[in-house]
Amino acid sequence: MSKPIKRLEIIKNAIELEDDDIIASQLPHLKNETDDPVIDDIVLALEEKRYGEAVAAIMAWLQSQRAIVHWQDPRIAACKLELKALEEQLRDLIDKRNARIARLDEFNDLYMSRLGPLMTEVLRLRKVLAEASLRKREAEMNLDDDDIVARRARDEAREQYETYREQQQKAQNRRDRQENMSESDRQELKRLWRQASKLCHPDLVDDALKAEANDMMAQLNQARQRGDLTTIRSLLARLQHGHQPMLASDRLNDLSLLQRKVASIQQQITSLNTEMLKLAKEKSWLLVSTLTNPEAYFRQQEKALSNTIATLQKQILESGFDEVA
Repeated sequence: MSKPIKRLEIIKNAIELEDDDIIASQLPHLKNETDDPVIDDIVLALEEKRYGEAVAAIMAWLQSQRAIVHWQDPRIAACKLELKALEEQLRDLIDKRNARIARLDEFNDLYMSRLGPLMTEVLRLRKVLAEASLRKREAEMNLDDDDIVARRARDEAREQYETYREQQQKAQNRRDRQENMSESDRQELKRLWRQASKLCHPDLVDDALKAEANDMMAQLNQARQRGDLTTIRSLLARLQHGHQPMLASDRLNDLSLLQRKVASIQQQITSLNTEMLKLAKEKSWLLVSTLTNPEAYFRQQEKALSNTIATLQKQILESGFDEVA
């Protein structure tokens, strides 16, 4: 009942100030926040401009409530309002960060689709060269301290090849799933994922709900990778029609807890701003954000990788190594 009390106090003061606009701004909220018949009569009197009757009824109703309503420290309301503003600021920053990461992920998948096979071949040939070089040294019994370096080079070449080949396959699978969706479905998936992630991001929810939020974010991310629009719609519906609020500003009423949460979110905002500045300077983001002709870029990279493949093949041939995949 605290909100109707505060709204009626605002309206009473607005009547004294002869300010119709303030009165009109409070009436829609007052209608939705209580089903008290006395307040319904007050609202009707205000709508019909019977201000004398309305102010008398307001004063009587407020007086009746003072005996039954517990006093609340106004700092709690102020802290909750500050926390709401910080949550909104953090939500916007998270959304911008996620949008940038999503754009980078899309470009990386496109890169893997266009250049992945060529890059995989480059790494395979480097692996072949490292393995053959080590076999030759062993065959010649030319074992010394450099042999450790050669083995390390072979192991690193193998690992780079296997890791990249796995990444390229995963990227191609994601790309295939995306291409099987219509453009409207792809855009809908992005929009709903961003909308849902704003409601359950672990950095935004009350501490008591972080485990639940982490689980829901994991489900959202997995559904997004699968291109599973149905699951994302279902998760968003659960979040929008949940019976309990998840944000700290809607759940906390203890001043000390609210103050700690305000300090925590301020720190998160500072950290996220720093992260965004770093991201803006990364080569990958500078490339994606400034690339005006992707097709020309990929043709240039294809040519460069093809030349690298030819050079590696020549080195293997001239060295007399047997190519082993």
